[in-house]
Amino acid sequence: MAFLSEAEIESALLDQLHGLGYRIEREEDIGPDGHRPERESHNEVVLRRRVEDAVARLNPGVPPEARQDAIRKVTPSDLPALLDVHVPHGLISGAPRIADAQAFLKERGL
Repeated sequence: MAFLSEAEIESALLDQLHGLGYRIEREEDIGPDGHRPERESHNEVVLRRRVEDAVARLNPGVPPEARQDAIRKVTPSDLPALLDVHVPHGLISGAPRIADAQAFLKERGL
């Protein structure tokens, strides 16, 4: 069985994405210290402006407030709140009860 390095896997995936019409951007260009940065740090894994543009393009009839609400629900900005000390034990022990999960999501507006 042949071993593929991380670089080989990344290269193959980028080739496939390029073949599907995606434009590949380089860290030197869009990274925090790039020529045209699209994020403030490497901790930002979602390029928010791109997501906002895509959501607006795909949902032109949806009010801006609703689009922003949808984006907030799927971006990592909610993660720290989801990982606080008030998380019901079942959600982190691997045996959540449905009532615990529902209460947890309702409490966070999800």
